[in-house]
Amino acid sequence: MAYNLSSTEVTQFLECVLQIQSPMESLARDRVSFLRDLIAAFLSKIPYQSVTSIATPKPERRRLTFQEIKFDMMTRRGGLCYEMNSFMKLLLEKLGFEVYHIGCTSFGKTNNHLAIVVKNLSRPGDLHLVDVGCGHPTFELVPLDFDKESPLYKTSFLVHKFVKDADGSFRWMHKSYRDFDGPSVIVVDGWYMFMKFKLEFRDIEFFFPHMEIVHTVEIGPEALSIMLVQLKAVDYRNGKLLAITGTSNLEEDASGKVNKKRITSPQELLEAYRVHFPQFPVETVQQAIQTVNLKFEK
Repeated sequence: MAYNLSSTEVTQFLECVLQIQSPMESLARDRVSFLRDLIAAFLSKIPYQSVTSIATPKPERRRLTFQEIKFDMMTRRGGLCYEMNSFMKLLLEKLGFEVYHIGCTSFGKTNNHLAIVVKNLSRPGDLHLVDVGCGHPTFELVPLDFDKESPLYKTSFLVHKFVKDADGSFRWMHKSYRDFDGPSVIVVDGWYMFMKFKLEFRDIEFFFPHMEIVHTVEIGPEALSIMLVQLKAVDYRNGKLLAITGTSNLEEDASGKVNKKRITSPQELLEAYRVHFPQFPVETVQQAIQTVNLKFEK
């Protein structure tokens, strides 16, 4: 099915879902500032999450159609990288931006993530990375014309940078934060490689087989992601992290400190989702909790 958004749907998403006031006037006035505001609004309202994927019965799991993706964005249910970044790319195209997809290698798995590059934003030929489809998003428009290493970026509790290698590939490096990174990252001098990518522009169809695997294969050598076995929902409302990951509730305070609270029972976990992510139907969250292996500490 063709990927398409009508002008009415674009306006509805910007004004009603993201609650951006006078978006078209802002876009006409300053497209760079508008894009920054759009990224911030998207990250604050649309969660990166595995709840709906895990809750889907295993025989029914597959890569989503764009109509399904559109529904999940319009209802603020969000999704994984494929859903979030493919929707954002089409949205940006409809708003007049020149945008492309690139494939990324995350934790050793090639093309298990897709991101967005905006071209000709401020001057002819310039390239900026945009990624709203992960738990460690860019927040900023990241210019990719630096020589060897980008400036340091710090937004919310995240500290990250980009390194350009001799072969033209880029490494997206993050400062380690163990409560959120997970135990599997390899940390060297406080940094770990979050993703690696090259500026090879791809059509969305290129990612279909990879995203089919992401949405259907849980474990084993063929698996491209851990998101079918890791229950998670993340957003950055008001620019601050709010996440439920496994049996932990993470909330960033005004000082930038992330406070972690253990959830001790399935009932408490269900209530946490009801309070923080009420857009998920209760039955969906219940099914996800019952499907994934969770360890509750008393």
